[in-house]
Amino acid sequence: MLDAPLWPAMHPGYQVALALAGLALVVLSVALWAWRAERRRSARRDPAAQGAPEPALDAAVAEPSVQALHASLSGLERFDRLQADLRHRLAQADGAMARERDVVENAVQLMKRAAQEMRLPETLHELYESLRVLPRKPPHAQQADREWHRLARIEPGRSLLLDAEMRHYVVDFTASGHPLRISGRSFKLSRTQFDELTLFDQHGKALFTTRVKPGPGPDAPVEATVMSYRPGPWVGLMVETRALMDERRQSLLMRARYRDVERMRADFGLEGQELQVLETVR
Repeated sequence: MLDAPLWPAMHPGYQVALALAGLALVVLSVALWAWRAERRRSARRDPAAQGAPEPALDAAVAEPSVQALHASLSGLERFDRLQADLRHRLAQADGAMARERDVVENAVQLMKRAAQEMRLPETLHELYESLRVLPRKPPHAQQADREWHRLARIEPGRSLLLDAEMRHYVVDFTASGHPLRISGRSFKLSRTQFDELTLFDQHGKALFTTRVKPGPGPDAPVEATVMSYRPGPWVGLMVETRALMDERRQSLLMRARYRDVERMRADFGLEGQELQVLETVR
């Protein structure tokens, strides 16, 4: 019995305990191996564990990125300076433009007022209306109108209808020997109707543009607005024409008044008495 194997003679409980102890040793061995393997991997990843100067290597790798960041910040600062300089120059330009606009607007208002006081829109409108319808009148009426115009040193030329719907006419004439042209169009906005008249010189250069709201008669318009005005020798010519037209009109009124006085003298038997009258209107 002493030569029998030891393992079979053991109690079954001891056999289980020995199996569990062996399994524990195996698990412990595997865990120790895994721990050492992890340490080796950590050592390869950790520069301090290897004793290598990895921080210097990281700094060398990061240097281009740092330089790029500094360059970006420097560019941004330069962009901000350029933008500030641009805003400053724009503000200066805007201020200069505002001052220039004030100067120009004041000059334009003065020129418009001067044109109105010289009655340039009225003169242009009266010339245009009288010359536009002249060719459509009978020969004897045309002759009378031409004589009437000569008193103001106006020589009528052609009158050409370009657009019947817009009543677009072009009339040519000479004022004190200077050839001129008036182009006129009729417009209707909402319930307001107006004529836009432009005076041209003999070279086709626009000298004066006005918009007038015609009145019931062919004389002075109800309203007039100056749209453009280029001063020049023509202004003096139009002022002279206006004075001659006023003189012509006053002469006509004086003649009418004189005829009225003569009729009263005849009606009341005062033909032989000398009364104070203007002989220049006879």
